[in-house]
Amino acid sequence: MQKVQITGNSQRKVKDGYPLLVEDDLKDPSMKLTDGSFVTLMASSQFMGYALIAKHRRQLGWVLSVDETQTPTTDYFRKLFKTALVRRQTTLSADLPQRVFNAAGDGLGGVTIDRYGDYYVFTWYAEGVYQQREMIYAAFETATDHQFKGIYAKLRFNVGEANLKSQLVTGTAAPEPLLVTEGEVTYPVHLADDLTTGLLLDMRPIREWLASAELQGKTVLNLFSQENGVTAAAAVAGAAKTISIETSKKGASATAEQLAMNNIDPDKHEIRTIEVPNYLDYTAKHHLSYDVVVVTAPTFARVKKQKFQVATDLTDLLAQALPTVRREGQLVVATTANNFSMKRFSEAVDDAFIGSDRTYTVTETLRLPADFVTRKAYLASNYLKVLVLTLDK
Repeated sequence: MQKVQITGNSQRKVKDGYPLLVEDDLKDPSMKLTDGSFVTLMASSQFMGYALIAKHRRQLGWVLSVDETQTPTTDYFRKLFKTALVRRQTTLSADLPQRVFNAAGDGLGGVTIDRYGDYYVFTWYAEGVYQQREMIYAAFETATDHQFKGIYAKLRFNVGEANLKSQLVTGTAAPEPLLVTEGEVTYPVHLADDLTTGLLLDMRPIREWLASAELQGKTVLNLFSQENGVTAAAAVAGAAKTISIETSKKGASATAEQLAMNNIDPDKHEIRTIEVPNYLDYTAKHHLSYDVVVVTAPTFARVKKQKFQVATDLTDLLAQALPTVRREGQLVVATTANNFSMKRFSEAVDDAFIGSDRTYTVTETLRLPADFVTRKAYLASNYLKVLVLTLDK
């Protein structure tokens, strides 16, 4: 295994549990390292840890064990997966769609594993990690005692052939759609779809909040609604009407399918394929307002000539959305931007009220659900930030 000398600053980060390696961590940044290879991190003659080289954008790789006796073998990864699986068994029902392995939070950056019933979905974010897939799949299958119907893979890095973006790795194909339940809500998921399954598992805290909210007779506006599951959750919780804003016909169809799967007539709810700013212009022109408005703003989006970046555009978006929230209504604001701290996020939300006659109280602060294990030393892993505001109370 190739030995790699790291800088003093990098040594401190590795000791503190920071898992990400970048080129600046190397004493010799010009050193040739093979993507997908395991290396030994050294401080002169002192062992610091094992790492997997996985080049992706500015990333060089991921630190694995800092115990010299725990070399990266199939058995090492089996124990890693077994620990992650047992951790979920003690906190979550196996029937709940869940994240059973959360990348660096569970000890291996660049790959996540989600469970939908009897099926697992691996999402690979770096080719270097994917190059070790045979060892990783073998370790995972052993850790689960082969108790599954199928394993799917989704590749989020650039690959030459589109049909490789999503593939059945082993086992039998899942039903199309595969039905899963979260509380009282049934969600159809599509494991063979290109990059996603149709249900964002990290948005569960918002869906749970809606399930416990008093929605009888109320209206819920769901902006950026594709795959967050909010519309179905709100409708099942008793909302008199939901309004879902989708940017694509595929998203609109997915929302209608979620409603129908819960025996709710999609035609009695409103699903619009329109850009969010354009819809907010429409609401202003027609003086429309709602009891609950959910804004799950994307980190970055470009549709036609419009571009949105949460770090720079969230305040303006919320200022435009404020008039749509009725007095004593709720505004739910969420971001998954990992480079946008809770402090900056809260400030961006607060700035939206400058010059407005609206006031607010933060009634709930939500973060990632328990199955999305994070690492204290790696703040970027705790990326979900949600504020529930009650306006003009």
